[in-house]
Amino acid sequence: CDATVFQTFNHFGAIDILISNAATNPIFGPILQTSEEAWDKIFEVNVKSSFLLAKEVVPYMEKNKSGGSIVFVSSIGGYEPIQGLGAYCVSKTALFGLTKALSNECADMGIRVNCVAPGIIKTRFSAALWKNEAVHEDVKKKIPMKRLGTSDEVGGTVSFLSSDQASYLTGETIVIGGGIHSRL
Repeated sequence: CDATVFQTFNHFGAIDILISNAATNPIFGPILQTSEEAWDKIFEVNVKSSFLLAKEVVPYMEKNKSGGSIVFVSSIGGYEPIQGLGAYCVSKTALFGLTKALSNECADMGIRVNCVAPGIIKTRFSAALWKNEAVHEDVKKKIPMKRLGTSDEVGGTVSFLSSDQASYLTGETIVIGGGIHSRL
């Protein structure tokens, strides 16, 4: 992690933006049947990697006169756990807390920390929810916009959060869920 960050800094001369989009979910089933090994793997990839990347990048961002922007990619499942994906959802909830804690610590350095919580996005990761037409139709019924999101829609939101247009936005999570209820 530290070698990659150092090489990036040396190549570009600055680090302005970190987007942490790490995710794994090696299991499906009741949360209490999650092995300790699977739990550790999920948290290592989904939470610890984001923490370590931020920890490495913040000192470089602090050197910038304009600060920087960190965006964590969580999941709508962090707000509303999905049956069978309990450990994954808990790990994504942890990113909401990491966002809040880091945003408070980094604000006076000019570093903004935000999060996005995508709903069901049509990617390889969610293929089980859209490859089968019957399942796909059932999933769409649960989304007020009646369709899955796209990676471009998530990317556009992340791009906004990374831009100067979001210069007064920190410590927030934006849900990209097509209207799926996630919170009040």
